[in-house]
Amino acid sequence: MTHPFLPNPARARDSRVWDLLCVGIAVGVVSWGAVGAWTAVTVGNYPWNKWIPFAYGATKGVLLGLLAAAGALAVLRTGRRLPVFVLAFVGGGLLGTVRDLLGPPAPMLYFSDPLPAERWYWTTTMLLHWAGKVALPAVVCAAALTLLAARPYRPRQSTAAGAALLLAGFALLLLPTIASSLAPEIQGNGEHTNQEVWAFLRCWALGMPVLAAGAVRFSSHLAGRGRAGRLDRGGG
Repeated sequence: MTHPFLPNPARARDSRVWDLLCVGIAVGVVSWGAVGAWTAVTVGNYPWNKWIPFAYGATKGVLLGLLAAAGALAVLRTGRRLPVFVLAFVGGGLLGTVRDLLGPPAPMLYFSDPLPAERWYWTTTMLLHWAGKVALPAVVCAAALTLLAARPYRPRQSTAAGAALLLAGFALLLLPTIASSLAPEIQGNGEHTNQEVWAFLRCWALGMPVLAAGAVRFSSHLAGRGRAGRLDRGGG
């Protein structure tokens, strides 16, 4: 009789796929959320809705982390670290790179004029923006996925990956409440004031499915390990 929780090849492959997806999303939330937090902290003369870049970065990390994990999974069967890292980096950084190539980002301050194209394309401003806000979080996410993919599968990895996704869901749901309580009082008007509502909805809309997926993954894996432990004790 086959033990129901032993990492046989088929089960290990399935678990590794889910683990990479979970870790990709969780690390994406942290990496791009950190970029958003840095933007929120460092931008000057922007007292209204100051926490919003943090929320937008964290929610963007869900999608970009998922794309990074998809890139890693595309070459996972090769068993080589470099292709996994490269495809994960491409998956995480592709959208931001395309966005930078389409033109300068919208100004953070509503009264600022857009940056002229000649002051954006292939300048230090563009390269620093790409390196800090696109490449750096993509590298962090790709490195985490590569390290996970390179390790032999162990059931505890699935438990940890499910827990990481669960915590990411909690963070997304709690982020608006915590961050807005630390931010200055809203002083903007019109579209800038309404941004807070959309940021709340964006965090909750992505946080709830992430939390649900993490809860299912974490609880099902714990239940499987519990069944395996009971079988071991019964067999003994």
